[in-house]
Amino acid sequence: MLKKKIILTTLSPKSHRTSEENLGIEYLKSSLLKEHFEVEIIDAWLNEYDVETVYEKIIKEKDNILFIGISSYMSNTKPTVELINKLKETDSNIIIACGGFGPTFYPIDYLKAGADYILRGEGEKSICELAKCINESQTPYEVKNIGYIDKENKVKLNDMECLNNDLDSLPFPSRDTMSVVLNKKSTVNMITSRGCSGNCEFCSVISFFRLSDGKIWRTRSIKNIVDEIEILYKQGVKYIKMVDDSFIDGIRDEKWCEEFADEIERRNIKVKLRGQIRADKVNDSILFNLKRAGFFSFACGIENGSQTALTRMNKKATLADNKKALDLFKKYGYIIQMGYILFDKETTYEELVENYNFMVEYDFAITKGIFSEMFSAEGTSLNKKLREENSLQEGDFITNNNKYKIDDEVVNKIYLCLKKWHKSHSKIYDMTIDPLTAPKAISKEAMKEFYDYAMELKREDLILFKKILMLAKDKSLINLDQFINEYILNKKGYYEMIEEKVKKLYKKNELFYNAQTNPFI
Repeated sequence: MLKKKIILTTLSPKSHRTSEENLGIEYLKSSLLKEHFEVEIIDAWLNEYDVETVYEKIIKEKDNILFIGISSYMSNTKPTVELINKLKETDSNIIIACGGFGPTFYPIDYLKAGADYILRGEGEKSICELAKCINESQTPYEVKNIGYIDKENKVKLNDMECLNNDLDSLPFPSRDTMSVVLNKKSTVNMITSRGCSGNCEFCSVISFFRLSDGKIWRTRSIKNIVDEIEILYKQGVKYIKMVDDSFIDGIRDEKWCEEFADEIERRNIKVKLRGQIRADKVNDSILFNLKRAGFFSFACGIENGSQTALTRMNKKATLADNKKALDLFKKYGYIIQMGYILFDKETTYEELVENYNFMVEYDFAITKGIFSEMFSAEGTSLNKKLREENSLQEGDFITNNNKYKIDDEVVNKIYLCLKKWHKSHSKIYDMTIDPLTAPKAISKEAMKEFYDYAMELKREDLILFKKILMLAKDKSLINLDQFINEYILNKKGYYEMIEEKVKKLYKKNELFYNAQTNPFI
């Protein structure tokens, strides 16, 4: 007999992106519903609730709650801990389980912060088994992926469950927040596969899935994918963002893309799709058929315009792969966003020059500004390497802010200069590209207007990048800090003008920008 309901929530992150629905907790709810549990979702980010609001919604029902599940990741760790503390201070008997990237890589920290249980890795099966144990007042000794503190005050991390290879067996996400998403013209998210066959040293996605045994990349069937797309289409959805880490991977080849497009056309589904794709997986036939299926935009992890840097990152795609992919994106008229990492610990001046030339050659691609750096996330091979070299300046699980110093002094000064530059106007950059990278339900013409402003901002970045490289070459670094301060001051009016124009575009298209200034700079 089921006693009480489960509340699943995710807290608002400190993010430079506008809010999106959380597929993770929607999949968990659907799985729990199959086991006949009553479940309520409180999506704080999408509904723009603060910690206090979520707390009040939970606490008024506390006597009817089986447990609270919180989805936590890097940028919402702090509010997650705040909510745990508030709930436990009110009633220490409230049961809290935390899952997601944060608890997966910082399990002990979340338990010490007050969570009763943590769920590592994929959670659909483990949360159902945990719910059964809690409902029957049993300790989840045998539930895989679970962590907890036992009666002797020792941390117990159970073994990991083998990855689910039958993704078609999962019920579709519950879509509790669909009306909010549509009213905001926000992106509707789908995931059609899990994992990635890449091995980039900076990627925590790979580390997340490789904690468990099983295939590193798994797919849903074409029928299963298109069934969900059709359901969304009939609900009035016009734009869908595929949040797969790599939409083309594994068995998905030219033939798969052709069959996928055929099925979309056979059902006469007219939606616009955006996804992520690896450069080494791109070819003419694939892009032709994905265009036919409705794709109009891709994010592609180009990462760098220098082969030596790509090799260092352990990228499977070569510089030649990157150039070929970008040429094909342009041929088929895709809006393309380059994932980019300009700086890492071993970046050289020569590599920066190569990157400048690369960015000029492929100036049509969207980037999140000229400045970007490799983040050393917990669980990645990069983080492990830096720690072993004693080069890591350790952060904590609240900020997840591990740092390192760039080896080359000249490059480090250029890094600091470009970082200060980007920080001075990062908000307008993020605001301009957001309707493109997290596609909103706006017209093609409106997207073109946002794109044009993004390109204008990028041109300004490239002008500055060239100036800084020339100053560095002329050994004028002693004046570099003064130069960038004066340059920022001189350009202040220009960026204020662009911001006003972009705000008018938002108003014209009935969009609302609720993101914060980039907290990762």
